[in-house]
Amino acid sequence: MKLTLNKIAEIVDGDLEGDGSAIVHDVAEIQNAGKGEITFLGNPKYEHFVNDTEAEAIIVDQDYDGQYKNLIKVKNVNLAFSKMLDHFRPSPPKPEPKIEKSAFVSEKAILGVDIYIGHNVVVEDGAVIENGAVIKSNSYIGVDSRVGANALINPRVTIYHNCTIGEDVIIHSGTVIGSDGYGYTRTDGGIEKIPQKGGVVIEDNVEVGANCTIDRGTISDTRIGRGTKLDNLIQLGHNVKVGKYCFIVAQTGIAGSTTIEDGVTIAGQVGIAGHIRIGKGARIAAKSGITKDVPPDTTMFWYPAREQRQARKDIINIRRISKLKDRVKELEKIIETKKG
Repeated sequence: MKLTLNKIAEIVDGDLEGDGSAIVHDVAEIQNAGKGEITFLGNPKYEHFVNDTEAEAIIVDQDYDGQYKNLIKVKNVNLAFSKMLDHFRPSPPKPEPKIEKSAFVSEKAILGVDIYIGHNVVVEDGAVIENGAVIKSNSYIGVDSRVGANALINPRVTIYHNCTIGEDVIIHSGTVIGSDGYGYTRTDGGIEKIPQKGGVVIEDNVEVGANCTIDRGTISDTRIGRGTKLDNLIQLGHNVKVGKYCFIVAQTGIAGSTTIEDGVTIAGQVGIAGHIRIGKGARIAAKSGITKDVPPDTTMFWYPAREQRQARKDIINIRRISKLKDRVKELEKIIETKKG
């Protein structure tokens, strides 16, 4: 499918600088883009490619002051380019409503209209599949769980009993929702398991990446707020509460009973201890270890994590230790020489 730059500017609500009649037929990264392709400049570190790219046009921020033959200036570069991705490289169509013959669906399950249940899917007693939901091959929906309207459950997802998946949720392959939280107590005879009797609630418009594990609560539910986005390989412990519109990046582990307020960003490989609170709008840098409460709108870094500016100062001071050690030795020699 081909579009003129005039039409593209209209679709992305941008201001065109250049030839509106130029034709675009595909999208590409700025370093690889060729004639007839549109690209974007979302990160300043790629700006040097502007001089070499052969792209037909570049989508840039509305404040961009560089030069190129065809520019489309927008408020949100990533959002505009995502629209172009969807246009030129559309996702596979939604499956036609159907229950495959190899699926097992309990007679006690409640099914909405226009749903798709794929090969070898199991839907247990009391489960509710709402209108327009898609459950792909080899997934499991446990007793009394609910899958919301227009949710997409990708292949090999396991949703245990008493879990609620909201509307327009996307869950990627290999993820497990509602497995038992890590609850045990030591006894005279060894270790006793603490029953995990809560559930999991995933609110509307959440996306959960591949191979994540979200444990059920011990008494109350583990909960993920509306619009939050989880990357791959994330662990949420029992009773965790995640607010609305958070970003949580790959390999993050969040221990039980921690509360993460709205709008928090957690980068990759972060570890968060249990029973603490991450304030609204806080930002946790990659590989940080959070051991105490984080105030709202604070950027934390390092292990144990501290406010980012302080962390940088501490790192610089640590790097100076070897030089300081050598200096101390020199001073000791001077003192000993004077004594002698």
